[in-house]
Amino acid sequence: MTFAQFQQVRESILRERPKLRDCSATNLYAALARHMPTATLAPAVQVHRCHLATEWGNYFGFPAGGSRRALISSGVRDSLALLFRHYTGIGARLWLPSDNYPVYGELGRAAGMDMREFPTLGEPLWPASAPDAVPEILLVTNPLKPLGRWLAGDDVSALSAWLADDSRRRVLLDTVYTFENRFHPTTLQLLATGQTILLHSLTKGWLQPRLFGVALVPESDVDDLAPIFRAHPPSQSNLARAHELMVTYNVTPSIIARELEIARSRLAQVVPTEVKSLADGDAPGYFFPVAGHWNEILEKQHILGLPATAFGSARMDITILSSLSFLA
Repeated sequence: MTFAQFQQVRESILRERPKLRDCSATNLYAALARHMPTATLAPAVQVHRCHLATEWGNYFGFPAGGSRRALISSGVRDSLALLFRHYTGIGARLWLPSDNYPVYGELGRAAGMDMREFPTLGEPLWPASAPDAVPEILLVTNPLKPLGRWLAGDDVSALSAWLADDSRRRVLLDTVYTFENRFHPTTLQLLATGQTILLHSLTKGWLQPRLFGVALVPESDVDDLAPIFRAHPPSQSNLARAHELMVTYNVTPSIIARELEIARSRLAQVVPTEVKSLADGDAPGYFFPVAGHWNEILEKQHILGLPATAFGSARMDITILSSLSFLA
């Protein structure tokens, strides 16, 4: 069952069975609308991308002088669209998680990329093939979604070994679920390989989708990639808003993280012990995988979760529970 198909089924189930526990909500922006920073008038002075790159780097504690590697876009999707077109042009192959965000595949197909898949539910099965004649890129999130945990040491070791086998390989690391002002240690370990492109945006932490994003690229890739991003700048209003958010509303991500942690605790209190979790859930977020077919959990426990197939997974024995309905 695809995500769109499940949404139709979900509406019918909720209408017919209003007393069940709804653990299938996915709209973060609607659930946390009260925390969206208030929009203000655009400033009279022009906001430059280079200044925002510096502000972003300072916010996350990167060394001064590295802002030239922080390429500015309108968000992670925009960054991926630009990168995918570039990598298609050099004949690269794209490795995608098969059970994460279907939009990744949509962007890859739109760019005409040669794509391969690997699963992350219930645990990642990282590609380990020998280098090919073509360059290869691998896209993954940290934390892993919807698995709900940070990349661990074993994951970093597997990805680092994959990168080390071919200097042309790159990991594209989507870190949009980072709510602190420092990136997770495993993110920094992958950055240290010199073959990782970190993708970030204000989408989750500030509840501002498709506004402002950063692709932090290796020094060796700046000359090739900077002109591509430079040719597709965000609007001046987007840049001004991004500046305001990072300066005036810099505590918003921590507020969002706290709200999600409270919702997680409330969800845990209503899920019976018969429903077994599949991951530690040590990362901030609102998706939590459990063992069992979604329809069986619905009928036996009166809990409506999302089938893993809605995320593209082939696993019929995994259900994803959302905590968004448990927000205050």
